[in-house]
Amino acid sequence: MYYYLIGIKGSGMSALAKVLLDDGHNVTGADELRHYYTEDGLNVKIDSLDNIPFNKDYIYIIGNAYINHNATNKIIKDGLSYYTYPDFLNSYFSNYKIITVSGSHGKTTTTKMLAHLCEKSSYIIGDGSGKGGNNNVFILEACEYRNTFLSYKPNIAILLNIDYDHPDFFKNEDEYIKSFKEFISNSNLVIANGDDDNILKINTKNMILYGMNENNDIRFKSEIINDKTRVYLLGEEYTIPTLGIHYVYDFVGALLASKYLGISSDITREKIKDFVLPKRRLETKEYNKSILIHDYAHHPKEIECVHDTLRLKYPNYKINCIFEPHTLSRSIGLKDEFKKALSLFDDVYLLPIFTSVREIKNIALENQIYEYWGYKRINESFIKRIINDNQIYAFLGAGDINEVFLKVFRN
Repeated sequence: MYYYLIGIKGSGMSALAKVLLDDGHNVTGADELRHYYTEDGLNVKIDSLDNIPFNKDYIYIIGNAYINHNATNKIIKDGLSYYTYPDFLNSYFSNYKIITVSGSHGKTTTTKMLAHLCEKSSYIIGDGSGKGGNNNVFILEACEYRNTFLSYKPNIAILLNIDYDHPDFFKNEDEYIKSFKEFISNSNLVIANGDDDNILKINTKNMILYGMNENNDIRFKSEIINDKTRVYLLGEEYTIPTLGIHYVYDFVGALLASKYLGISSDITREKIKDFVLPKRRLETKEYNKSILIHDYAHHPKEIECVHDTLRLKYPNYKINCIFEPHTLSRSIGLKDEFKKALSLFDDVYLLPIFTSVREIKNIALENQIYEYWGYKRINESFIKRIINDNQIYAFLGAGDINEVFLKVFRN
């Protein structure tokens, strides 16, 4: 087959392209010509969005961000073969055992953990990683934004947490929780974090709850040993190479799903030792006598989790944050939560808000938010001036702060 992916640099789309290539198909696509980290390792021809070929021999796959694009309208008008991204996944993987990973945070890490434990699976991970070649098990990071995950009917769904997000689409927290409730009703079995208050609001008979509290079906304990975490559950113990309780919840969710897939405890115990975090998660670089961290964290809860991990790993350091907020709507809708999360750091510097294709830049509103948060605004050229020796600087955000991180400190 010849597949043409519109929006091929999107995290899910680039991962899908890699799956299709592994399965022996011809793949190309179109997107913006600027570099995105998701295209790393994707060795295919990529056209500009203004130069898309229209061919009756192609099967077009439309990324979620391009549903209303001019090219999509032309494909429909000309009667060419096409799928939306979720419709294609449902069709292509219809005979697979499907395991999804959902939640407000930790999806990418947990999906990669599960794929790492189940090395013979096909998978799509939210950092742009994908692998095909297996016709039995498919592991998918399933995002709630615009209710995309409602398109899937998984055999097993891992549900990590529910913290209100995407205020540009979900009007309020109740509507957000309702979508997760509908999603799990489409799943045969749900493995869920029972210590999450919002998950308990949608607890159903097809859910197995795990956590540290007594109400859970499966309980675990953990302790830090040197720079690793020891996890105890079901009479077994595992050592994971990460610090922070959020990683323990991610791991236990992946572990329980792997058990349902028949992966032995011995295999899990060995494989998790060499687990490496996904792209843009706690990436570390030394600069003179300082340690620079880059992480995708763009929600208040994620920022708190990064802070907690850094405090555990670098207990004697001053820890600073350079934050690029992601979307104006999220910054406004969660402004109080952001203020609380940012206050955990010793010092905070703000880059301009990253506005995606979802919205229009509004400097006046941005100024109001930054004044409310009460931190210094900087630009890219100013960053090197604030770096002092023997301190930690966490570069956080889901926009293009990774490019700033790499460019400013490139040797």
